[in-house]
Amino acid sequence: MKLMTCSMKFWLLRTKVEHSRRQGFLRVFMLLASLILCGCGKVQLKWVEEVRLQDGRVLVVQRTATGTPRSELGGPQSWEQTEMSIAFDQAPAALALPPMWRAVYAPVLIDYDQTTRTWSLVVAFYRCETWYALGRPIPPYVEYQSIDGQPWQQVVFQERFIGRPANLLTGPRSNGEPGLVTIVDKEERRRSAAPIFKRVLRKWGSEEANFCNPL
Repeated sequence: MKLMTCSMKFWLLRTKVEHSRRQGFLRVFMLLASLILCGCGKVQLKWVEEVRLQDGRVLVVQRTATGTPRSELGGPQSWEQTEMSIAFDQAPAALALPPMWRAVYAPVLIDYDQTTRTWSLVVAFYRCETWYALGRPIPPYVEYQSIDGQPWQQVVFQERFIGRPANLLTGPRSNGEPGLVTIVDKEERRRSAAPIFKRVLRKWGSEEANFCNPL
C-alpha cells in the first residue's frame, strides 16, 4: 500500500512537471508568434489634416503613411515609416491645387507663394540611411515645388524657410489618427517631437538630437 501511494505521488508530480513544461512551451510559442506577426505586419494610415499657411489661410489635405511595426520593445505604437503622401482636395479660393505628392520622406512644412503661384514643400528624414543616400545635406531637408499646379519637382533648398515652424503632422500614430487632425492637435503634439520636425533647422548636430553620422 505504501509502495502504491509513493508511485501515485511520483506520477502526480511528473504530471505536474510535464504540464508546467507544456505551459512554458506554449507561452514561448505565443510570444514568438506575436513577434513574428508584429515584424511581418504593415502599418497603413489615412487621415485628414488642417494646415495653416504662413499668410494665415487654412486648407485641408488628405494624408497617408505606410510603414512596418517594430517589436514591443520599441513601445506599443512604435513603427518605422516607409512612405508618406499628401493630396490637396480643398484650398482657399484662387489657389491652384498641386497634384498629390508621395515619397519616402516626412513632410514638415508646406507653403504657397501667391506672386509666383508656387507651392513649396519641405521634407525631412526618418532614417539616417535616407539622409546618407542624399549626401548628408545641411540643412537636413529636401524641398519640392509645384508651380501653377504642375507636377512636383525637387529644387535647391531655399534658406528663407530656416526657422519656420512645422505646419504638417510628422509623427502619425501607428494605431491610427482621428477623422480630422486639427491645427490645435498638431501644436500640442509638436512639443514632444524631435527638433528636426518642430521647425526648419539651419544645422543638425548633437544639440539638435542628430543621432546620424554627419561625417
